[in-house]
Amino acid sequence: MKFLSTRTLHPLAFLGLLLVTATAFPASQVREEASTDDTTPNRPAYTTPQKMEGLISYVIGEISEIRTELCDHDENCLNNDEAFLANNLEPPRLTIKDGCFQTGYNRETCLLKVTSGLLEYQVYLEYIQGKLKDTRQEKVKNVQANVKTLIRILKQEIKNLSKVIFPSPTANASLLEKLDTQNEWHKTMAIHFILRQLENFLTTTIRAIREN
Repeated sequence: MKFLSTRTLHPLAFLGLLLVTATAFPASQVREEASTDDTTPNRPAYTTPQKMEGLISYVIGEISEIRTELCDHDENCLNNDEAFLANNLEPPRLTIKDGCFQTGYNRETCLLKVTSGLLEYQVYLEYIQGKLKDTRQEKVKNVQANVKTLIRILKQEIKNLSKVIFPSPTANASLLEKLDTQNEWHKTMAIHFILRQLENFLTTTIRAIREN
Protein backbone atom coordinates (compact mmCIF):
# COMPACT_ATOMS: atom_id res chain seq x y z
CA MET A 1 0.00 0.00 0.00
CA LYS A 2 1.41 3.40 -0.99
CA PHE A 3 0.83 6.24 1.46
CA LEU A 4 0.94 9.98 0.98
CA SER A 5 4.20 11.43 2.32
CA THR A 6 3.78 14.02 5.02
CA ARG A 7 6.62 15.95 3.43
CA THR A 8 4.09 17.41 0.98
CA LEU A 9 1.82 18.67 3.74
CA HIS A 10 1.94 21.58 6.17
CA PRO A 11 3.76 20.18 9.23
CA LEU A 12 1.45 19.55 12.17
CA ALA A 13 -1.58 20.64 10.15
CA PHE A 14 -1.74 17.16 8.65
CA LEU A 15 -2.73 15.90 12.09
CA GLY A 16 -6.02 17.72 11.92
CA LEU A 17 -7.27 17.13 8.39
CA LEU A 18 -9.81 14.46 9.06
CA LEU A 19 -12.03 14.87 12.05
CA VAL A 20 -14.84 14.14 9.61
CA THR A 21 -13.33 11.17 7.79
CA ALA A 22 -10.98 9.47 10.23
CA THR A 23 -11.66 6.09 11.80
CA ALA A 24 -9.89 4.87 14.92
CA PHE A 25 -7.59 1.88 15.00
CA PRO A 26 -4.89 0.33 17.18
CA ALA A 27 -1.37 1.70 16.93
CA SER A 28 -0.09 -1.71 15.87
CA GLN A 29 -1.83 -1.13 12.54
CA VAL A 30 -0.05 2.20 12.15
CA ARG A 31 3.32 0.57 12.69
CA GLU A 32 2.57 -2.36 10.40
CA GLU A 33 1.18 -0.36 7.48
CA ALA A 34 3.77 2.40 7.76
CA SER A 35 6.57 -0.14 7.61
CA THR A 36 5.21 -1.75 4.44
CA ASP A 37 5.21 1.52 2.52
CA ASP A 38 8.90 1.41 1.67
CA THR A 39 11.64 -1.07 2.46
CA THR A 40 14.48 1.40 1.89
CA PRO A 41 16.85 1.21 4.91
CA ASN A 42 16.87 4.22 7.27
CA ARG A 43 13.95 5.90 5.53
CA PRO A 44 11.41 7.41 8.00
CA ALA A 45 8.12 5.50 8.07
CA TYR A 46 5.32 8.00 7.42
CA THR A 47 1.59 7.45 7.74
CA THR A 48 -1.28 9.13 5.94
CA PRO A 49 -2.87 12.16 7.65
CA GLN A 50 -6.05 10.11 8.06
CA LYS A 51 -4.29 7.35 9.96
CA MET A 52 -2.35 9.84 12.06
CA GLU A 53 -5.44 11.59 13.33
CA GLY A 54 -7.18 8.25 13.60
CA LEU A 55 -4.47 7.19 16.04
CA ILE A 56 -4.97 10.27 18.23
CA SER A 57 -8.75 9.83 18.15
CA TYR A 58 -8.37 6.16 19.02
CA VAL A 59 -6.24 6.95 22.08
CA ILE A 60 -8.73 9.59 23.27
CA GLY A 61 -11.55 7.08 22.87
CA GLU A 62 -9.66 4.43 24.86
CA ILE A 63 -8.94 6.87 27.69
CA SER A 64 -12.57 7.97 27.77
CA GLU A 65 -13.70 4.35 27.94
CA ILE A 66 -11.33 3.58 30.83
CA ARG A 67 -12.53 6.64 32.75
CA THR A 68 -16.17 5.70 32.16
CA GLU A 69 -15.56 2.17 33.46
CA LEU A 70 -13.71 3.43 36.52
CA CYS A 71 -16.60 5.78 37.30
CA ASP A 72 -19.19 3.08 36.55
CA HIS A 73 -20.81 5.45 34.01
CA ASP A 74 -21.45 8.07 36.72
CA GLU A 75 -21.35 11.55 35.15
CA ASN A 76 -20.74 13.18 38.53
CA CYS A 77 -17.65 11.03 38.94
CA LEU A 78 -16.40 11.77 35.42
CA ASN A 79 -16.68 15.51 35.97
CA ASN A 80 -15.64 15.54 39.62
CA ASP A 81 -13.12 18.30 40.29
CA GLU A 82 -12.14 16.81 43.65
CA ALA A 83 -9.39 14.96 41.81
CA PHE A 84 -7.84 18.30 40.89
CA LEU A 85 -7.97 19.54 44.48
CA ALA A 86 -6.85 16.29 46.07
CA ASN A 87 -3.65 15.80 44.09
CA ASN A 88 -0.67 18.10 43.96
CA LEU A 89 0.24 16.75 40.52
CA GLU A 90 1.19 18.70 37.42
CA PRO A 91 0.88 16.51 34.31
CA PRO A 92 1.76 18.27 31.03
CA ARG A 93 -0.81 20.53 29.39
CA LEU A 94 -0.79 22.84 26.40
CA THR A 95 -1.00 26.61 26.84
CA ILE A 96 -0.79 29.51 24.42
CA LYS A 97 2.94 29.94 25.09
CA ASP A 98 3.61 26.48 23.65
CA GLY A 99 3.12 27.67 20.07
CA CYS A 100 0.23 25.34 19.23
CA PHE A 101 -2.50 27.96 18.87
CA GLN A 102 -3.29 30.50 16.18
CA THR A 103 -1.94 33.32 18.33
CA GLY A 104 1.81 32.89 18.52
CA TYR A 105 1.79 29.71 16.44
CA ASN A 106 5.22 28.12 16.03
CA ARG A 107 5.41 24.71 14.43
CA GLU A 108 8.69 23.57 15.94
CA THR A 109 7.84 24.80 19.43
CA CYS A 110 4.47 23.05 19.31
CA LEU A 111 5.96 19.78 18.09
CA LEU A 112 8.55 19.87 20.86
CA LYS A 113 5.97 20.59 23.56
CA VAL A 114 3.56 17.87 22.44
CA THR A 115 6.33 15.28 22.08
CA SER A 116 7.99 16.17 25.39
CA GLY A 117 4.61 16.15 27.13
CA LEU A 118 3.72 12.70 25.83
CA LEU A 119 7.11 11.40 26.95
CA GLU A 120 6.38 12.70 30.44
CA TYR A 121 3.00 10.97 30.46
CA GLN A 122 4.70 7.60 30.04
CA VAL A 123 5.62 7.33 33.73
CA TYR A 124 2.08 8.29 34.74
CA LEU A 125 0.68 5.52 32.54
CA GLU A 126 3.13 3.02 34.02
CA TYR A 127 1.88 3.95 37.48
CA ILE A 128 -1.76 3.48 36.47
CA GLN A 129 -0.98 0.08 34.92
CA GLY A 130 0.36 -1.07 38.27
CA LYS A 131 -2.84 -0.03 40.05
CA LEU A 132 -5.42 -1.53 37.71
CA LYS A 133 -6.16 -5.16 36.93
CA ASP A 134 -7.48 -7.41 34.17
CA THR A 135 -9.01 -5.70 31.11
CA ARG A 136 -8.56 -2.18 32.48
CA GLN A 137 -4.85 -2.78 32.93
CA GLU A 138 -4.64 -4.11 29.37
CA LYS A 139 -6.45 -1.04 28.05
CA VAL A 140 -3.99 1.29 29.78
CA LYS A 141 -1.13 -0.78 28.39
CA ASN A 142 -2.63 -0.34 24.92
CA VAL A 143 -2.95 3.42 25.45
CA GLN A 144 0.71 3.61 26.42
CA ALA A 145 1.77 1.62 23.34
CA ASN A 146 -0.24 3.92 21.07
CA VAL A 147 1.21 7.02 22.72
CA LYS A 148 4.71 5.65 22.07
CA THR A 149 3.79 5.19 18.40
CA LEU A 150 2.50 8.77 18.27
CA ILE A 151 5.76 10.02 19.78
CA ARG A 152 7.80 8.22 17.11
CA ILE A 153 5.73 9.75 14.32
CA LEU A 154 5.92 13.26 15.80
CA LYS A 155 9.70 12.97 16.09
CA GLN A 156 9.90 12.55 12.32
CA GLU A 157 8.64 16.13 11.95
CA ILE A 158 10.96 17.77 14.50
CA LYS A 159 13.98 19.57 13.06
CA ASN A 160 16.09 19.64 16.22
CA LEU A 161 15.53 16.46 18.23
CA SER A 162 18.14 17.54 20.77
CA LYS A 163 15.54 19.97 22.16
CA VAL A 164 13.06 17.22 23.01
CA ILE A 165 12.86 17.01 26.81
CA PHE A 166 13.13 13.50 28.22
CA PRO A 167 12.10 13.03 31.88
CA SER A 168 15.11 12.05 33.96
CA PRO A 169 15.14 8.69 35.80
CA THR A 170 15.49 10.64 39.04
CA ALA A 171 12.41 12.73 38.31
CA ASN A 172 10.43 9.63 37.35
CA ALA A 173 11.45 7.81 40.53
CA SER A 174 10.51 10.85 42.62
CA LEU A 175 7.11 11.09 40.94
CA LEU A 176 6.36 7.39 41.46
CA GLU A 177 7.36 7.67 45.11
CA LYS A 178 5.08 10.67 45.52
CA LEU A 179 2.17 8.78 43.97
CA ASP A 180 2.77 5.66 46.08
CA THR A 181 2.92 7.51 49.40
CA GLN A 182 -0.68 8.72 49.05
CA ASN A 183 -3.54 7.04 50.86
CA GLU A 184 -5.88 4.80 48.87
CA TRP A 185 -8.48 7.50 48.23
CA HIS A 186 -5.86 9.89 46.89
CA LYS A 187 -4.39 7.12 44.72
CA THR A 188 -7.82 6.54 43.19
CA MET A 189 -8.28 10.26 42.62
CA ALA A 190 -4.79 10.44 41.08
CA ILE A 191 -5.73 7.83 38.48
CA HIS A 192 -8.85 9.77 37.51
CA PHE A 193 -6.90 13.02 37.42
CA ILE A 194 -4.06 11.69 35.25
CA LEU A 195 -6.40 10.08 32.71
CA ARG A 196 -8.53 13.21 32.53
CA GLN A 197 -5.47 15.40 32.01
CA LEU A 198 -4.07 13.15 29.27
CA GLU A 199 -7.44 13.14 27.52
CA ASN A 200 -7.50 16.94 27.71
CA PHE A 201 -3.90 17.14 26.46
CA LEU A 202 -4.67 15.08 23.36
CA THR A 203 -7.98 16.86 22.73
CA THR A 204 -6.25 20.24 22.97
CA THR A 205 -3.57 18.96 20.61
CA ILE A 206 -6.15 18.20 17.92
CA ARG A 207 -7.98 21.50 18.40
CA ALA A 208 -4.76 23.49 18.35
CA ILE A 209 -3.54 21.76 15.19
CA ARG A 210 -6.86 22.31 13.41
CA GLU A 211 -6.53 26.06 13.91
CA ASN A 212 -3.28 26.08 11.98
